[in-house]
Amino acid sequence: MSLAIRLRAFLRTREGRAFAIVVVAGLVLRLGWGLWSMREVPSSLSDQFSYWYYGNEMAHFRGYISYNVIAGGNSIAVQSTGMATSYYPLGWPALLGVVYWLGLHTCVPDDQAKLTAVTQALLSTGSVALVYFVARKSFNHRIGIIAGVIVALFPSLIASVGTYSIETPFIFFMLVSIAIVVDHDWASGPMSTGRLVWFGIALGWSAMVRPFSLPIVLGLIVAVWCGGRDRSPDWKQNWRRSWKQLARHLGWTVLVLGVVLTPWTIRNAVTFHKLIPFSNNLGDTMCLSRFIGSDGGFAWSDHAGCADPSLPEAVRNPANTKAAIQFVLDHPREELRQIPLRLRLMMNNDHSVFGEVELNGSHVTFGADARSALYLSADWYFRAVWLLALGGVGLLFRGWRRDPLQGPRRALIAIPALCLLLIPIGLWGTPRFHIPLLPYLAIAAAASLSWMIDRWRSATAPRVFDPADRVCSFD
Repeated sequence: MSLAIRLRAFLRTREGRAFAIVVVAGLVLRLGWGLWSMREVPSSLSDQFSYWYYGNEMAHFRGYISYNVIAGGNSIAVQSTGMATSYYPLGWPALLGVVYWLGLHTCVPDDQAKLTAVTQALLSTGSVALVYFVARKSFNHRIGIIAGVIVALFPSLIASVGTYSIETPFIFFMLVSIAIVVDHDWASGPMSTGRLVWFGIALGWSAMVRPFSLPIVLGLIVAVWCGGRDRSPDWKQNWRRSWKQLARHLGWTVLVLGVVLTPWTIRNAVTFHKLIPFSNNLGDTMCLSRFIGSDGGFAWSDHAGCADPSLPEAVRNPANTKAAIQFVLDHPREELRQIPLRLRLMMNNDHSVFGEVELNGSHVTFGADARSALYLSADWYFRAVWLLALGGVGLLFRGWRRDPLQGPRRALIAIPALCLLLIPIGLWGTPRFHIPLLPYLAIAAAASLSWMIDRWRSATAPRVFDPADRVCSFD
């Protein structure tokens, strides 16, 4: 049965109508916020400006070429260097390039700010639907609806639509990858080759947006191992079958992933004479906060511990990666001191995205009272969700090893989420790094809320008298 037929049949049900209401509410909030806040293209130097700039260059077929700033202030001016770059991963600028090209050559209005807002809103709304789907497959409909509502109303996820940042597309494509494997009936046996191919394509594109999605492969390994085991007494046969299935799943995934990454890798090899499958910014990201006395947060990678910032990016990237690793080896105590600092900075608040909305160059500003209300609501919503998620983690793992269907599905949620929490701790601390973790926190929080609802209903349900409960004594 095709996906379209399944979706139409589902929307005719009561559960489907509830799902549709959640998705439509999420779309309305995101479109409204995005169209209001995205008024102009970025005009101040930032990552947002770079994503827009490279997307615009690709839309005009000028390639992925670096730029120099020739004038700053309130209105930035840049000039192309004529030199190829791969400082940022290709995925998001390339998608913006396609969207902007449609504005240039079709009947779609040529307003890049509004086009970006609509693109971000659609991707973010798609994430609401995907969170419901993943949670429903891994738990049940009620947990899926609760998780969808949490994501649909999440202040920072709505606010991210009003930026040119990478978090919204990354969340969407990562969830697509997870949804493909979660949809498989793990109790019936291994995945089909076609599903593995689609999974490899989705994973490859999400990695092209941000490589942080690659740990999904670890979740796949656990899912295959737990879901593919035969319960027969012949342990040698079980062992061989498990390894065979694992090799098949990993083989197809790596093969398709390699095919997706090959054109970009070849381009970088020809341009820079180095193997660069993703981008040239990992070295800077690893090195910038690694120096004695660092608070674990952002600092320009021009301190003594990093390579000369004037070096070409393809030379500076491996040099800074090596410098960061050497710092950890030479100063293990300092590294251990910074780890909790980075974690605290990452999880400290959830309002930073509103600052990005104000700084994206669209000339949107909030009054003092409005800013305070937005910051406060975002932070308390985030804290409530992750506190509920702490309780939901136990429900996520409860009985997962004994269930050949739900166990693999929950592993595909838990392991990528854990990696999204741990990877930034090895880089530097910023609230932006916890944004991709929010859908997984929402699923765990929904499981916790559903458990509370069951306990409350059980405690408040009227007791029905059963004569068999009567105890008679003749003493």
